[in-house]
This record gives sequence, structure tokens and C-alpha cells, in this order.
Amino acid sequence: TYAIGDTGPSGVGIVFYITDGGLHGLEVAPVDQSTWQVWIEGGSTQNTENGNTSTAIGTGLANSNAIIDQTGHTGSAAQVCRSYNGGGLTDWYLPSKDELAAIWDNLVNDGTGVNSGVGGFAEDGYWSSSESNSYGAWLQFFYIGPQYDNNKYINNRVRAVRGFNLSR
Repeated sequence: TYAIGDTGPSGVGIVFYITDGGLHGLEVAPVDQSTWQVWIEGGSTQNTENGNTSTAIGTGLANSNAIIDQTGHTGSAAQVCRSYNGGGLTDWYLPSKDELAAIWDNLVNDGTGVNSGVGGFAEDGYWSSSESNSYGAWLQFFYIGPQYDNNKYINNRVRAVRGFNLSR
């Protein structure tokens, strides 16, 4: 089983969320997949509401796939994460808004609301896979932890996550 802060089953990620006593959970990649990436690009995707994303923990993979499948898509933060193969695995994705909040709350926040340095997160904004409206998506700021929406055409950092299930 795994605990928060352990190296995850991928052999490279850091566990930031667990359920069922550590049998199930989420791990985050050890490094950024991009330091300069728009949320989505191609055609009119930056001002068209996808409408198929959620904010909840456990929805990041479905969100990522919905972003990539959006009509006109030519590139995105989600695609960068889905292309990551840390630990030789290909099931990484762009985290949802609540998954990013769990990374901040459970791993990066030093207990006083400041970035502890765990996981090597820059004191900067990271894209989530959760859309806020037709022009924006949610962002997690890893300096003091707030979340806010940002225009889809703005470049921000990208960090992949993946789920694990040891009872398979």
C-alpha cells in the first residue's frame, strides 16, 4: 500500500491522494511536462466551450480525453500529459481542478500556506483539465495555493498525474 509522499507504483511519481488505506490513489509526475503551454489550440477551440469536463477528483483522465477529442484540437496541455510516459507508463493525464487542489493540500503546502518545495513545483500557475467557461479553464497557483480561471490561450505550466489501483 502507499501513503502520501511515497514514490508511487510507476516508480517515478509522488503519491498525493489515497483511498482504501492506500490501495487506490493518485500520483503526480516528478517533473513538469511543460513550462509554457496553452490549455488548447486549433481552430476556434480557445473560445468554444467543450462542456465535457468536471472539477472532481477522478475526472482528470476523462477531461483530458474530452479536450483532445474536441473538434479543431491541434494541441493542448492535456495532449502533453497524455504523451508523457514516466515509468514506462502511458496512462498519465492532465489533472482536474480538484486533483490539483489535492496536490497542493496534501503534498506541496507546508502547513502555513506556502510552497514547501516537495515535488519541485514552481511558484507558478499549473493548468487543470477543468474548463471554467468557453474562454477559460481552471489553474492552480503553487505559490500560496489559490485557484482561478485563466484564458485558454495563456501559456502556463503542465504536470501530469495518473491513478493507481492495487486491487486489480
